[in-house]
Amino acid sequence: MKDGEWTQCMFKLERKNRFCNVARVEGSLYCGNHVVDDEGVVSQKTKKYKQELCKRVPCTLDPTHTVYLFDLNKHLVICNKLKEAEVMRSLPFYTANINSGTHAATGTSDPSTTVQDDTSVTEEHSGPSSDKQASLFQTLAGLDFNAFAAKIDAAFDKHVPVIPTQTLDHAACNTLLQQKQAAGANHSILRHIQQQASILGHMESKKLLRPDCVYVELGAGRAMLSLALTQMYPSSPFVLIDRAGSRGKADQYIALDNKCTRAKIDIRHLNLAKMDQVAHQPLVCLSKHLCGVATDLSLRALANTLPAGPSDDATEAPTGHPQKMSSHLVGLAIGTTCIMLIHGFTAAEFKLMVPLSGWATCGMTMDGGAVETVLGFK
Repeated sequence: MKDGEWTQCMFKLERKNRFCNVARVEGSLYCGNHVVDDEGVVSQKTKKYKQELCKRVPCTLDPTHTVYLFDLNKHLVICNKLKEAEVMRSLPFYTANINSGTHAATGTSDPSTTVQDDTSVTEEHSGPSSDKQASLFQTLAGLDFNAFAAKIDAAFDKHVPVIPTQTLDHAACNTLLQQKQAAGANHSILRHIQQQASILGHMESKKLLRPDCVYVELGAGRAMLSLALTQMYPSSPFVLIDRAGSRGKADQYIALDNKCTRAKIDIRHLNLAKMDQVAHQPLVCLSKHLCGVATDLSLRALANTLPAGPSDDATEAPTGHPQKMSSHLVGLAIGTTCIMLIHGFTAAEFKLMVPLSGWATCGMTMDGGAVETVLGFK
């Protein structure tokens, strides 16, 4: 092999600016997930099946990966998504759909149904697919976007008052912030630390931070917010709730002196009343990364399942946008109807406004680029 020759999958991951690191399928330049349909890859296994059955299709339990059509039924029995759902259902604090909207069924269901339900919720938490993005751009290109934007701005200016903001800092984040600044960290890294400091500052101003509390971080991810809190309370217990796995978790650093528990469960199934780790002790819930749907699910979890205690408080700083209309959102039907009637928006216009709300923080400017090219205005 020549120096620098890449022997793994040749599919370019544009967002990560690198090639896929999975091994190639024999006779192809790509791995199984990225193999091109018309590439004509033939293996000893695929020779047994007709060409139409040798196509790769999305897994019906988890569309983030693909399988051969002839292998689909076998795969559905061993798919990791199914195994993860079974593990989650076995947790003592799991109660199916306990925090979902009023539409949700409350009984038990078989694992495959739960997996499919979880997949739909995953799509609600995730950004639109490339096909849906293309469809959105086509819809926007077909209307007078300047007039539509002006209509939104007018409704906002008329009905939304000035929202006060107050950015605080906190001693628990000062050392890390200074270290990152000295190392020349970029704006994104520094911003996250500053956001964590502000959240903790507001919590302290409301007297929510005490050493005798158990801290529950919802949508914990890497649990960096909890890690900052351990600088103050190295002996307080922490419970980290997240529905997905994360790389670079801070759990091991939190658990040096603390009791740290991570629960891999979707918040819509989280029954805090059955969680021994939060019983008989003052409880403080906090979060930073929840999207719109997950925020509503967590509010229901706190309101409906939180065990009575000497002091139960919550602090949420949601940083995500709802990617699509979701029946899990609180007051969805009433809120949607009010917005349409009061502000004169049609159902189609409101459906467009939901994904467009994320444009406020996506970083795409009005100076050329995708805006001018795709939408045709400056």
